Amino acid sequence: MNTGLRILAAGSYLPETTLTNHEIAAQLNPTVRPEWVVESLGITQRRIASPEESTSDLATRAVHAALRNAGVSARSVDLIVLATASPDMRAPATACIVQAKAGLDRAVAFDISAVCSGFLFAMAVTASMIEAGMARRAIVVGADTFSDATSWERRDCVFFGDGAGAVIVERADAGSASGRDLRGNTGLFDAQLFSDGHDRDAFSIARDDGAAFEMDGKGVFRAASRAVPDCIEAVLTRNDIAATDIDIVIPHQPSRSLLEHIAKSCGIPFSRFELCMDRYANTVGATIPITLTQAMEADRIGSGDLVLFAAAGAGFTAGAAVHRWS
Repeated sequence: MNTGLRILAAGSYLPETTLTNHEIAAQLNPTVRPEWVVESLGITQRRIASPEESTSDLATRAVHAALRNAGVSARSVDLIVLATASPDMRAPATACIVQAKAGLDRAVAFDISAVCSGFLFAMAVTASMIEAGMARRAIVVGADTFSDATSWERRDCVFFGDGAGAVIVERADAGSASGRDLRGNTGLFDAQLFSDGHDRDAFSIARDDGAAFEMDGKGVFRAASRAVPDCIEAVLTRNDIAATDIDIVIPHQPSRSLLEHIAKSCGIPFSRFELCMDRYANTVGATIPITLTQAMEADRIGSGDLVLFAAAGAGFTAGAAVHRWS
């Protein structure tokens, strides 16, 4: 898939409550060593949704932020795709709830579930629908409240935080004609996705209400350290792009050590990886749009830049996408 895509704007929302590693160790879990969390994962704190905040609430706030940043109306959007592994309920789709809350009355709405890879899968699906003429302007959202699926008595409780991010995209020919790829095509967007159900037990959440996540940390690292570099290599090779051509990487935020391994494997300087896990931890499907919002607000992406997105998640799922910024 090679689509002409333009990212108009991004927006994010993080809950107000902050929970630091030291607070977890002092109040919830004395087995947690804050220094280890920082050294191994790169996380110092995370945001936690209030009891009154649902995944759709976080997503709606992120959508509103993206609309404000883009300067467009909700009625101009004809598609909303929401990536989440913590929906408000089993039915209906949380995207439909967000559609109503955010006033996206003209938008087709549905969910995608690929856990931490969800946003990247949602972007690929959205790009395909735009390329096929099924949508012209879309909002792609990642939102999760994994605090509801966390057992604070376990050592791995430190991995996750809550949050949401949203990105507004449209056909590249709908606006500026800048941002051409190496062959002159406007607004290059191409993705390489991957799934392997044989590694499904590395991370799971039971169907029971109130169930906490079960994670094999070494298994997740092993699977991701293979799959993500493979996806990156495939999408760059297909588009005749060298790793050194990448200007900025907007990755899922699993752990600093895993991202350092991926950077080394792919030959991309780690200094080009945009990070936000230190403040927000792993916000699951929301990590990429939250990280993208941060990079855009700091003016770290310019016209013509080659942006690489990368993610790995339960399933096992992984993916990478390259985009020529316009």
